[in-house]
This record gives sequence, C-alpha cells and structure tokens, in this order.
Amino acid sequence: MIAVAEGDHQPVEFIELFVWHDGLASELRPIHTILELYRRSHPESRITLNSRPTSEAYRKLEGWSGSDRRNAPDMVIIPSIWLPKFGHLLRSLQTALSTQQRAVFYPAVLDMFTTDGRLRAVPWMMGGRCLLVRTDLLTEAGLAAPQTWDEVLEVAKALHKPPEVYGMGLPGSTGGGELLVEMTWAYGGRLYDDEGDWTLSTEASTQALDLFGQLTSVAQPQVLSWTRKELEGLFLQGKLAMLVTDSWWAQQVAQAQEFDLDVQVVSLPSQSQPIAHLIGEGLAILQDSAHEQQCVEFVRMVCDIQSQAHLLALGGLPPSPELRGLCRDPLREPLTAALDHIRSIPVHSRDKVLEALRLALYLSLSGRMARAEALQHAQDIFLASP
Repeated sequence: MIAVAEGDHQPVEFIELFVWHDGLASELRPIHTILELYRRSHPESRITLNSRPTSEAYRKLEGWSGSDRRNAPDMVIIPSIWLPKFGHLLRSLQTALSTQQRAVFYPAVLDMFTTDGRLRAVPWMMGGRCLLVRTDLLTEAGLAAPQTWDEVLEVAKALHKPPEVYGMGLPGSTGGGELLVEMTWAYGGRLYDDEGDWTLSTEASTQALDLFGQLTSVAQPQVLSWTRKELEGLFLQGKLAMLVTDSWWAQQVAQAQEFDLDVQVVSLPSQSQPIAHLIGEGLAILQDSAHEQQCVEFVRMVCDIQSQAHLLALGGLPPSPELRGLCRDPLREPLTAALDHIRSIPVHSRDKVLEALRLALYLSLSGRMARAEALQHAQDIFLASP
C-alpha cells in the first residue's frame, strides 16, 4: 500500500497481512501483540491485519494468481499442503533466515514449507495428527487409551458394537493414504530410500496395509467409500469410538459443549517407533509486494522464539524444542512427547503419494491384488520418479 503521513508528518508505509480465521476477533490477540512489537521496532511501517473466513482462502489465492492479482496483499498465511499449487505466487525465503534462526526449529518443520528446493513460508501455526478416543467408552470397558497400533486393534475390537458404535473410523477415500503413511512410519518404514527413489512396496508398508485390512473388521461399513470429513461427522454423532484426525479439529470437539462427547487426545499410535506427523500454516510474502524488505524483517521477527511463543496461544503445537514446556494443557501436551520423531510427506509430491496409496488401498481391500502387489502396482503407476 502507498505511504501516508501521520500527525507528526513522518511517512508510514502500510503493509497488508491476510489471515484466515473463523472464531472470535479476540482470539487474534496474539497476532496483534506481534504486530505491535514490529511497530515499535519499525515506526516507519504498519502491518494491517485482514482476517477472512477460512472458506475464502483457496478462492482468494486463486484470484491473486490471476484476474485479481493487483489486489493481492503483501503477506498471507498459507497451509503447507497448498505450496505446490501457489508457490509461484510467493517470494523465496531461502536466504531470509540465518543459520541460527533455522536452528530454532525442528528440522522437519522447515521442510514442510520447502518446495522446488526453496523455502516459501515460515512456521505460523502448527497442528498435529492425533488419535481421538471416546473416554467414556474406554472407562465403561475398563480400558486405557491405546498407544500402539496393536493396542488400537484390540481396543477397537472391544468397543465395536455395530450399528450403535464402530470401533475405529477408517477413511478409504480422502484421508486413507495419509493414514496408511502414518502406519508405515510407525512400522519403521520410509517413503523413499537413501538414493531418493520411492519405495512403497516394503515390509513396513505391507505390514501397515495388512493392519489397515484387519481394522476394517471393526470399522464402519464400506470403508472404501468414506472420506475423513465424513468420518468426523460420524464421530460427532457418537458412532465412532476412535478416529485419527488433526489436533485443531480434535480440540474443537473436546471444547465444544454442544457435542456432549467425553474425549481424549492421544498421540499418533506407534509400533516399532514413535511418530509425530505435523501439519501447519506458514507466513509467506507475495511476489508482487512492494515492501519486500519490511516483509522480510517481519518474517525474521516471527521466527524469533518470543514471537513463536505468542503464536502458540492460537492453539497450535510448538515448532521448536525450546517451546515444548509451554504446551501443558491436556489437549496439546500428549502430542509434544513425540516431536523428536517428526516425519513429513515431501510437499512437492504429496498429492501423488497419497493418490498412489489410495489406489493400493482400493486394490488390496477390494481383493483385486495382494498387499505387496497392490503397493508395487500403485508405485509403478504414480511414482515412476521422485
């Protein structure tokens, strides 16, 4: 935006930041605190906050890519999974952070915001994948929350009382590939080898697919037709005992009185190794911003521990080991223990990987192919190169 003059006649440049938010305006106080800190150290600049509903985010970004480009803001908050689609809109931040600033974060965190070898955003608010469990059903059955996938299967068997309650919600459509990745990691597997070649058909991924198949016996009917979003609705109806979901949604369920559900947030189940799978939103600078230097300085300030501590008040997970002690509430603390074991799906190939694994699920669960054969076939079709 153009420079204006204040009462003291000092020129002030206004810089626009877009965030996506569906709650109360008061919940954005931590952001205003950071903006005020920036104003104090940069009196010649003001960052104006434009808060819009999350439902507008994708449409707005598409518009800024085309016909509405001239109305694009200086900075925006963007989910990491959208970077392959909109990365061309954003300035590279590859040289914006010093080695010391990068070292603040868990290494896998910055990888989440890197595509085409360039850092396109910095951590703003992090969430994590978790297991959401109906505590009332566990108590009634005299069981503890499961910690491993073997325990998930046993607990699901004990709580499975169809059609009133299904032991485990399993997505076979959207969300199925992501869950299969997390199971594979838990069994000690990886998505690609040391040479960078995709390797879906391994002992670990075959074990994960076999476990997925076993869980279908204690899941909702017709697993292959369900998306994660649909399963979240089924959980809210009290029809599921357990569901793997993201921590933001889990917190909403636990805190919303209208659902009247007694739930517990548990870290992602382990097996041969613990797993943490972070998801998140990053702060990015748009290519057409006329205030690149001021935006870069704001990005650097946001990467400071003080700013990241303020951002934790938005309800996210700590992107730095230095901040773990700030997440003491029962909805976040269980997820911090495994943060030293973060895994991530490479952003640039995430859609291809998940599409391949959804195909493997279909071929395997429908009986068309054996587990290992289905995985290899899906890899051959979608992942000829990394």
